Amino acid sequence: MIAALPIPQTKRPYPARVKNTKEPRHFKVPFSRRRLDRRATEIVRRLQEAGFEAFLVGGCVRDLLLGRRPKDFDIATSAKPNAVRRLFRRSRMIGRRFKLVHVYVGREIYEVSTFRRAPQKSEKSKSDTKILADDNAYGNAREDALRRDFTVNALFMDPVKNEILDWSTGMEDLKEKVLHSLGDPKIRFREDPVRVLRLIKFMRRLEFSPGEQEIEAARTECTHLSEAPPPRLVEEVFRLLQTGDSEGVFQDIQALGVWKTLLPELTRWMSRDEKNFERLLARLHVLDQWVEEGGEPCYSLRLAILYGPYVEDELNPETRTLPMREPPQIVSEILRQLQQRARLPRYALTRASRILLAQTRMDPLPSPKKRGRRFNAARLVENDWFDDALEYLRGRLIADGRELALYDEWHERALSIREGDR
Repeated sequence: MIAALPIPQTKRPYPARVKNTKEPRHFKVPFSRRRLDRRATEIVRRLQEAGFEAFLVGGCVRDLLLGRRPKDFDIATSAKPNAVRRLFRRSRMIGRRFKLVHVYVGREIYEVSTFRRAPQKSEKSKSDTKILADDNAYGNAREDALRRDFTVNALFMDPVKNEILDWSTGMEDLKEKVLHSLGDPKIRFREDPVRVLRLIKFMRRLEFSPGEQEIEAARTECTHLSEAPPPRLVEEVFRLLQTGDSEGVFQDIQALGVWKTLLPELTRWMSRDEKNFERLLARLHVLDQWVEEGGEPCYSLRLAILYGPYVEDELNPETRTLPMREPPQIVSEILRQLQQRARLPRYALTRASRILLAQTRMDPLPSPKKRGRRFNAARLVENDWFDDALEYLRGRLIADGRELALYDEWHERALSIREGDR
C-alpha cells in the first residue's frame, strides 16, 4: 500500500507563525564551540576584520542546533566575490549566473557567497520559466535569510560573537520539529517548484512534520514541477537518494503523483505492472539500510539502483519492450534517455552502465546470446567500479529475497584475485 504524505502534527495557524522581522532576534549559541569548524570560523573572522558582515548559514547552523554533524560549513557575507578573492589567496570564483567563491584551507573547500535577495517582479529574467525567478540580485543579511526555502534553513550564526540570528521563527520551528515556508507556501512553491521536493527531503532526512499550509501547497503546486529545468529536477532526485529514507521519499513522490514529471522512463515501466513500484521500493529499502550503516553510495551506484529493476526487465526476453539487442546497447539506450534530458555527467552514466552490465556476468540474467560465453573473472574484478557492482549485487539479492551465497562467492573470488596480484 502506498503511504500518503504524513499528516502535520503542528496546529499553529499560518498568520501567527511566520512573523518576519526587520531586525533579527539574537540567541546565544546553545552548544560548545568545539563543535564548530575552526577553519570556517577563521574565514568568518577574516571577513569581519576586513569590515564585512559574515555568518555561517543554512544547513550547517540547522544541523548544529539539532546536535548533528554538518557535512559542509557554508558562509554568507556582504563582501562581493572579487573582494573575497582578494582577501583569500587560495580561492577560486565559480558559477555562471551567480558568482560564488571557493576558499581552500588545506584539503577542505569552503563556499563563500554574497548576500542575495529575492528579485522584484520587474527583475525576473524573461528567459526563465514564468514561475522560476532569476535569483541573482545582491542584498543584505535579512534579505538573504528571507529568500530561503524554510525557516529552519534561514538561521545565521556568528561564530565570533557566538550568537544565532533569526529573522523569522526558525528557532521555534526547530524545537517543534516542523517545516514552515518563509511566506505563503503556495507562492514560494510556485516561485520555485523544486521546493516541493526539498520539503519531502527535509521531512524524511530530519524527521520533521510539514506545516498544514505547506503540505496543502505541495499537493496543489506540485504540478508546476513540469516547468522547472529537467537537470535541476534530476539533481534533486539524486539528493533524495541520500536522505537515508529514500523508500519513504519515493512513496511521498508517488502520493503527489509527480513521477511522470521527474522520471518519465521509470513511470512508463512502473505502469506496466503494479508490482514494479514495490520492487523499486525494496531496492531503496536496502539502500537506506546501507546508508544507515555508514555506506556512502557514489552517484553512479545510486543511478544504477534507481534504474536497475527497469534495466533487468529489458534484459529479460519475457518482459522486454525494447527491440532485441545486445545487453550493452539496451543499457545504453535506457540511460541515454535520462542523459539527454538531464545532462548528467557522461562518466557517471558510463560507470552506472558498467555496474549494471556486470550483473549479467556475476548473476547471469536471461539475456540475448549470453549463454555459453566464457569471460575472465580477473579482468572484471580489476575494474575500479567492481566494488560498486558487488554492492549492487548484494542489494539486489537481499531485495529479491535470495540467499547471499552468490555475493559471498564473488567477494571471496575478488579477495583471492587481488591477493594473487600482490
